[in-house]
Amino acid sequence: MAKVEGPLFSLEARGKIGNVMVHFPWKGRNVVRKWLKPTNPRDVDQKIIRQKLAVFGKNLVQITTPSTAAPNGSILVQGIKRLTPAAQIWNAYFTKKGMEYVANDSDFTNLLSLGYACTSVDSQIWKCCGLELELDTILSTADAYATDIEPGLMLYMAAYAAYAMGLTDATNSYSVHPCNWNTAEISQFATDFTSLT
Repeated sequence: MAKVEGPLFSLEARGKIGNVMVHFPWKGRNVVRKWLKPTNPRDVDQKIIRQKLAVFGKNLVQITTPSTAAPNGSILVQGIKRLTPAAQIWNAYFTKKGMEYVANDSDFTNLLSLGYACTSVDSQIWKCCGLELELDTILSTADAYATDIEPGLMLYMAAYAAYAMGLTDATNSYSVHPCNWNTAEISQFATDFTSLT
């Protein structure tokens, strides 16, 4: 970024000249920079990334629903805050840990196509618990997302984040990969989304 004095034979210049440069004031100075075409890619890769992040956004909305009875949040929120390293934001840390599992597109595709119950637990249990938490299906659209993600998978991805963080409290431990959870553990995790104690 160049500093300029009296740009374009004036005391101040603002705006774009052709598709070459942009003049604007910045911190009290007149500056010029190269014009960059704004982009908002809508290719499949970008849609998949947006979709993955949307899953964690919807999960965070459910675990942080305001309540006068729980000023510090649900059991899950309290556990996440306790485990978040200093100088990091707890919800970003939760999302980061969950994204580790689906960062690889082939892992994400496997979750979508093959299901996510690695053991004898039926994936319908995940779906029922996700629906009880009112997690809405993320529908594919022409502009935003590449495929549909149903509530059970959304809950499963949050469970993986809890597992990756090593989340534990006095009564619950998520030290086992969620694909090996039994029905009671899945239900307990869903309860921890909104439970206060």
